[in-house]
Amino acid sequence: MERGPLPLNVHAALEPFIGAVLIASPWIFGFSDVDEATVSCVALGVIVILTGMMTDWRVSLMRVIPIRTHMIADYTVALLLIVLPFVLGFSDNGAATRFMVIAGVLEAIAALSTRWDEREADEGRDTRRHGRSRAAH
Repeated sequence: MERGPLPLNVHAALEPFIGAVLIASPWIFGFSDVDEATVSCVALGVIVILTGMMTDWRVSLMRVIPIRTHMIADYTVALLLIVLPFVLGFSDNGAATRFMVIAGVLEAIAALSTRWDEREADEGRDTRRHGRSRAAH
């Protein structure tokens, strides 16, 4: 997989924050009156949080989404953030469009910068499954 400078665990730690910012953005940046933008940001924020919670890495609640699928989901969220203002017809709202395009570019940079190393995702698994470290084996 791709090798960027951002460790996978840092990426995982940022996911809840990114999702929360996306969910709250219509009210923070003053475009909550634009229904399409509000629904888009809230839905994409929930997707970011759920994807992070369900990815097969060490900081996950449920390990059902492979790392590669998570990576593709991040690229998809980035693309959607950039194109939805134009596709859904609210690109005339400057606040919503600026936020979503900037957030999409930042999401793409985060995804492109992440070191998608499955070995890093595997670190610490024995500790959680068995209650002891690998060294104790």
